[in-house]
Amino acid sequence: LSLGFTVFILIPVFCTRTFLRVLDWSDPDVLFVVDGVRQPSSAKTQFNLGITYMQQQKWDEAVGALVRCALADPMSGLPYWRIGQIEILRGNFPAAEQWLMEATTKFGASLMVKDEEIFHDAAVALYQNGKVEMAMEYLHMALTMNPDFPKGLNNLACATLGAEYSQGEERGRYDAVDRAAHYVSQAIQLSEASSIQNPLYWQNMLFLAK
Repeated sequence: LSLGFTVFILIPVFCTRTFLRVLDWSDPDVLFVVDGVRQPSSAKTQFNLGITYMQQQKWDEAVGALVRCALADPMSGLPYWRIGQIEILRGNFPAAEQWLMEATTKFGASLMVKDEEIFHDAAVALYQNGKVEMAMEYLHMALTMNPDFPKGLNNLACATLGAEYSQGEERGRYDAVDRAAHYVSQAIQLSEASSIQNPLYWQNMLFLAK
């Protein structure tokens, strides 16, 4: 009688918990938020929570979750990279540079992000902070990792012109324009070959042709 009574009590409890969990599973975002709240020290759940908030443009909440992810797994570059991206989107380039430069020293995860993306984004932050030459170094490193990287080639073109114009010398500008046009041309060819075209590349080419 005691065993039967215990089973009688436990079955409704179990069914209720299962039903509530199924409700969580009905929406991935809800699941990520629920699990993130329940498991604040889990790198995986905090990363998923951070990405969920990032997609919702809840920047402060996203950074908070990704910082917890970084604390739980300090060797991974993924949370540092994502925080850097958020700071770029918020226009906070000094902070973006710090996070992204740290990300370049960590381990990536090839299934989730390619290393050239991290170095590219670090270059963007460096460029916005007026460190043009250093930005070009990081773009070259990104392109060494993946020579067929349209976004990297396009931004290397922009950095090439920025570096030349920042020096204020007229003589080297024509050469810089030629090199920049070559990079953009490569970016256009690669994007067309992959069927992923970016109108910005053509806009840059038209600008260089003037």
